[in-house]
Amino acid sequence: MFPIREQFGKAVDFVGDNRVIFDIGGNKFRLIVHVAYPYKRVLIKFVGTHAEYDKIDAEKV
Repeated sequence: MFPIREQFGKAVDFVGDNRVIFDIGGNKFRLIVHVAYPYKRVLIKFVGTHAEYDKIDAEKV
């Protein structure tokens, strides 16, 4: 298993509820996933533009 930060560098942020935020497309888009570490699975919670991301709560989406 690889640590997320080592694999993706500064393009990721971590918030509560095991959620990880990825800056993609040159920071034009955001991807939020919920990581189920014991099961080695991720659930996509949000994909959208940076402007759309600014309107949501990453921990509750």
